[in-house]
Amino acid sequence: MPTHSFSPAPYRESFHSKLLESMAVGYALQEAILDEQGRPRDFRYLEVNAAFEQILGLPREQALGRTVLEVFPKTEQHWMNIFSRVAMGGAPERAEHFGISLGRYFEVTASSPEPGLVAVMFADITARKKAEKKVKQAMTVFNNTMEAILIADSNHNIIEVNPAYTGITGYTRDEVLGRHYRFHQSGLHDESFYRELWHSLKEYGHWQGEIRNRRKSGEIYPAWENISVVRDATGKITNYIAVIADISKLKEAEAQLSHLAHHDSLTGLFNRFVFTSGLEQALERAGRHQQKVALLFLDLDRFKLINDTLGHGVGDELLCTIAQRLKEAVRSEDLIARLGGDEFTIILEEISHPEDVASLARKLIDTISAPMRLHEHHVVTSTSIGISIFPDDADNASELARLADSAMYRAKLRGRNTFEFYTSKLTDDARDRLSLECHLRRALEFDELLLYYQPQLDLTTGKLCGMEALLRWQHPKLGLLSPDQFIRIAEESGLIDSIGDWVIKRVCEQAATWRDAYHSKLRIAVNVSTRELMYNHTLDAIQRSMRERGLGVDDVHFELEITEGVLQSGDEVITALKELSALGVGVAIDDFGTGYSSLNRLKDLPVDILKLDRTFMAGLPGDAGNRAITRAVIALGHGLGLRVIAEGVENRKQLRFLRECGCDEAQGFLFSRPLPAAKAARYLAQ
Repeated sequence: MPTHSFSPAPYRESFHSKLLESMAVGYALQEAILDEQGRPRDFRYLEVNAAFEQILGLPREQALGRTVLEVFPKTEQHWMNIFSRVAMGGAPERAEHFGISLGRYFEVTASSPEPGLVAVMFADITARKKAEKKVKQAMTVFNNTMEAILIADSNHNIIEVNPAYTGITGYTRDEVLGRHYRFHQSGLHDESFYRELWHSLKEYGHWQGEIRNRRKSGEIYPAWENISVVRDATGKITNYIAVIADISKLKEAEAQLSHLAHHDSLTGLFNRFVFTSGLEQALERAGRHQQKVALLFLDLDRFKLINDTLGHGVGDELLCTIAQRLKEAVRSEDLIARLGGDEFTIILEEISHPEDVASLARKLIDTISAPMRLHEHHVVTSTSIGISIFPDDADNASELARLADSAMYRAKLRGRNTFEFYTSKLTDDARDRLSLECHLRRALEFDELLLYYQPQLDLTTGKLCGMEALLRWQHPKLGLLSPDQFIRIAEESGLIDSIGDWVIKRVCEQAATWRDAYHSKLRIAVNVSTRELMYNHTLDAIQRSMRERGLGVDDVHFELEITEGVLQSGDEVITALKELSALGVGVAIDDFGTGYSSLNRLKDLPVDILKLDRTFMAGLPGDAGNRAITRAVIALGHGLGLRVIAEGVENRKQLRFLRECGCDEAQGFLFSRPLPAAKAARYLAQ
């Protein structure tokens, strides 16, 4: 057989070359160029591989024979230091660094095969570093988010939870790892609930909704839960991720606001909204079964005298005591409501004889007139009661209420502390109302209406930030009347449109005068009715009056004060509010918290301000209920991005409490009573 000689050197050289060319990492053999002191000042490329070209985007012919600084003039000194230490006999070094000139991260390993040479191997790790950064960011969110995060495997066993989970549930991480996800279920949801949940996960890969969970302590809490399915590249489920928000505080606030919307905040009785709907339902039931319903209107006698002489605290306690006595005097199914002030109503269903109602009325009078001890004062009061019967006196709720109200005033006229059924004689009162309406028309014609202005102060700076325009009627015989005495007649008669036009015109005239005198833009608040908004009277009046007085948006800032009832109005009112907002007119919800508020509607309206009703100022800061309500309304307003104004601030304790709660503005007798225009001008000048 022929023999062949074998030379290992060429084989090793060929293998070495092929190995370098096939590597996925870049490779370069560099020769040190020494300075006069014998230290490397640069390095010349002797050999590079294909990955060198691919990673750096540089053809090898442009590198071989040239130095590092010739090829990469902006090479960081960090790399040159590593190459120098290795070339001078140092140990191999490995480092990760961001190459500024290339804009990428590299992992570099440098070693010296013999003195003066440096073999450099490097890999582009930019993608890995970015992935690590994303993971770090995700872990930061995971560990610091306020919501609980739970990760389960495909068998629903928990494999990880974040710190918020342990804070919300009370379980430690070690106590839940490996346990089935269902262990913290409350048991309050039926099988259909979970069937729908798992169907949503299977069909859509996601479920969210409100759920009741159980803490380690056994307490059940409401949560808003988002569950998502994680699948691998083949579509197989690998994990379930649940994000859980504890909504206990939100539910408490909703319950409190719901109670506030349906109940009187002071006495806990039902409010006007519930009374109105309850009366309509009672009449509907009575009509179906041919039964009678009695409506009682109660008004305390000389309550204002007690309130003014003994103080609001005593007055509030008196109202609460009366409310309790009323509940004890009637049947549990009878509806009792406080309409405001010292006015109460009682709806009695299934009445057999009017004499039964008279007996109850006498019982109520005796119950209310019993002496009571309030704040170390012995107080005695009485009540006047008006009674109307369905269907004898009226066949609808509004008319029945009107007649009971008329009967109550008749009882007042008869000397108080008595009751009156509605009779035809009470139509005389209607004639009086008609007379007042005629005089009100005359008031417009003979310029008997006046505007007073009450300052509104910023609680942070203490500076004046606005004025509320308040309507007054200088009646030639009855004297100065407040809106409570004639606005209802104006609305019912349709005069409210003309009065609204007059108010806007006078406000614009006053704003022009103050602009010329003080050269500053002033916010002026004006009360408007739902009717005015519904037919765009307010928008037209503002545009027309501003045009006539030469006012621009930089001269006056109108703010319209509307009641909570507007939140239940139709689309016409909502459209009008949005048009006014587009014109630069602000919107405030007046007497917030005393009526029925649709919070869902409120968040979508162009509202700027909530006005905290003066009734909540009573007893502050001592009254725990009013404290809680005040804080809740302020927090709600700020949560919706609104400013909050408190009305009826009368002392510095109330002011201090409002500032502590973060209330934005206030008005009331502590700062100033409503002022005629001339005195308001002097207030501005000061």
